[in-house]
Amino acid sequence: MAQPNILLIQTDQQTAETLSLYGNTALHTPALESLAQRGVVFEQAFCNYPACSPSRSSMMTGRYCSTLNLHANHMLINPAETTLPQVLKAHGYQTSLIGKNHAFMKDEKESYYPGGISEHTSTLANVFDYVRLGDHGHLVDGYREDPEVLAAHQWAVKHCWSSPLGHGVNPAPPEKCGTYLLGETMLDYLERVRSVDKPFFTWLSFPDPHTPYQVPEPYASMIDPADVPMPPLDTLQGKPERVRVAHLMDAMDTADEALIRRIRAIHYGMIRFIDDTLAKIFAKLDELHLSDNTVIVFLSDHGDSMGAHGVIQKHNFFYDSFTHVPFVMSVPGYKGSRRTSHPVELVDVMPTLLELAGAPIPHGCQGKSLAPYLLGDSTYKPRSFIVMESGEHGEPPRESDIALRPEHPFDERYFVWCAYRDAWLGKGKAIRTSEWKLCLYANGESELYDLQNDPNELENRNNDPACAEVRIELERKLLLWMMEKEDPLPLNTTVHLSMQSMKEKYA
Repeated sequence: MAQPNILLIQTDQQTAETLSLYGNTALHTPALESLAQRGVVFEQAFCNYPACSPSRSSMMTGRYCSTLNLHANHMLINPAETTLPQVLKAHGYQTSLIGKNHAFMKDEKESYYPGGISEHTSTLANVFDYVRLGDHGHLVDGYREDPEVLAAHQWAVKHCWSSPLGHGVNPAPPEKCGTYLLGETMLDYLERVRSVDKPFFTWLSFPDPHTPYQVPEPYASMIDPADVPMPPLDTLQGKPERVRVAHLMDAMDTADEALIRRIRAIHYGMIRFIDDTLAKIFAKLDELHLSDNTVIVFLSDHGDSMGAHGVIQKHNFFYDSFTHVPFVMSVPGYKGSRRTSHPVELVDVMPTLLELAGAPIPHGCQGKSLAPYLLGDSTYKPRSFIVMESGEHGEPPRESDIALRPEHPFDERYFVWCAYRDAWLGKGKAIRTSEWKLCLYANGESELYDLQNDPNELENRNNDPACAEVRIELERKLLLWMMEKEDPLPLNTTVHLSMQSMKEKYA
């Protein structure tokens, strides 16, 4: 089979529960539902870090953030790392990025990388043949000087960016908003820019439905706030102190249910806008007779709590609302189940796509390729658990450290808490099976959840004597994982003597 085209579609800050494919009854997404009908929905897909840059960087390298030494949202991929588009480009692909980056260094000015920048390093210009960036708000390369686009962006920033729960209805027409413009850029790429002599790899990366929470009509009114599902109330009793700090710094103690419903409805409208844009792109692939030889992946980099656990946006802990992401794949020739409960991680994306492309998986890649499963290999064995990481070295802020905090959800004196570096101090790791989740933090805090009986993660069972054996077994699994995943790079080529080499020598 010829090398397939690859379209990797990524949204920003969208949890799996926002889609009807994962049981949401309020939001209908026809394009994604049609993709699922010819592909597979991974019901248990998780990011490896609940923040943008670390998650994207891990996905693009197939390596865990602790291995990458990339442990915060202000860090980018070390240009010495080998990345997915880099390998695909070296094996015949035309590579492109349309939308949000937040993973690849743009040029040498962004890094103190001591090795210097060369044509072999994984910088934005080196790994992508075609780049059209899009920012949060509505600015997209090729449209940045359009007065109506600028007006849409300025409205979003002024009204919905600077306060913890800012949201609204953007007065701009949809065709002047970022999601639409990225769709138009993708259509133009397919029709005019792509090389017909090469397969393409495109990372179509939507900055939405991340903040600012705003969208134009008709999407702003498409979902009735009364219809949106609400998370159960979490009293935060028995939760780590960092959760209570985030609750206060998000001003969620002053937010009522009606406000959260309105924000959720806007968030859903942003997702439906993306879905309508994808419908046009999928139709163009059909029109150009590309669908039958294109791998399509839809996923998000991490979730958004949207009121669950008394917080908003993303944070330095591991609840499913932050880490459970949508993951849908359509692969030419796939004839398997339309849904699977196989646990998968975003770190699995790189080896999966490389194997489907017939390209080598580089030494040091730590993800697990899903290609054998997708291609019908009956010997494929899924993961038995997944692991997530988060946080920077340091002590997380305590409630007693809070000197200033937002007085209400629209207090523009304080930007959203998760954007501050302080919010990510305090490293942690979590291990999740289908039945249990254990979260361990460097300052000694711990959480243990019985996911079968408490899927909303409301009751921390960490100190329950009845769960002691479960905790010990999960700790053991996590310890063994950490030893196994110690960095295999650089490859040691100085030692050559082995039993196998001696056997071959004297055979």
